[in-house]
Amino acid sequence: MTDAAHRVPWKTMLVPTDFSAGSRAALVLAAELAKVHGAKLLVLHVAELLPGLTADTMVHAEGGGAPVRLEDFQRAQTMAWMEQDRDLAHAREVPVELVFVLGSVVPAVLAEADRLGADVIVMGTHGRSGLAHLVMGSVAERVLRQSRVPVLTVRVADAP
Repeated sequence: MTDAAHRVPWKTMLVPTDFSAGSRAALVLAAELAKVHGAKLLVLHVAELLPGLTADTMVHAEGGGAPVRLEDFQRAQTMAWMEQDRDLAHAREVPVELVFVLGSVVPAVLAEADRLGADVIVMGTHGRSGLAHLVMGSVAERVLRQSRVPVLTVRVADAP
């Protein structure tokens, strides 16, 4: 077989992040795969709104100042965290785009994968089992079951 036959056809990799250890592990693995296979990374954070709030809800930033739209406030806060993800990928010489959306996590991840033309979703999972899994569910599991593209999960066990 030629080297081309061994190449993974993933050129656009979506990496959802919630800034947890599992998300970071998924990003590291995705960056390594992207470097080897010449892919680009799309790092996605989905911010869920509390019931009764909308993207246009006005909020006051800590320390005063003029009120801003909740979506703009949340985006600014999130992008500061996501810059660390961009730096991690850039350190591996991998092209990366940061994506922020408001919405329900699972539907938003699936919609963004479609919209952005992702070939694969790489995401962390906490490795919960038993009651914790029953109560909290698994975002990764729901994405895995509903995705139209392959989903690569990276398991990180919960701390004891």
